[in-house]
Amino acid sequence: MNILKHLKRVKTYIKYNMKYKKIYCPTCERYVNLQKKSMPHVYHELWVFFIILTAGIGYIFYLIIRKHQKKNTCPHCERTFDLTKPLPEGPRG
Repeated sequence: MNILKHLKRVKTYIKYNMKYKKIYCPTCERYVNLQKKSMPHVYHELWVFFIILTAGIGYIFYLIIRKHQKKNTCPHCERTFDLTKPLPEGPRG
């Protein structure tokens, strides 16, 4: 039981620190802050129309879809990083 609490704390610590830490993306060859995968702008216009059409009920569907989008992705190339494995090292400087 004690080990499970410790692992949960470590996982929370890693999530918190990786949220604000810059990580090297080998695809873009630069340091980036990880984010959720962004939605194309065309879909934003369709969602606004859908929300107005359904008198706000569509906003619930928007939140559900937004919640299930990929996390820990590079904002430029949308490469997904697994934070449980060692991350690639970038150039120092």
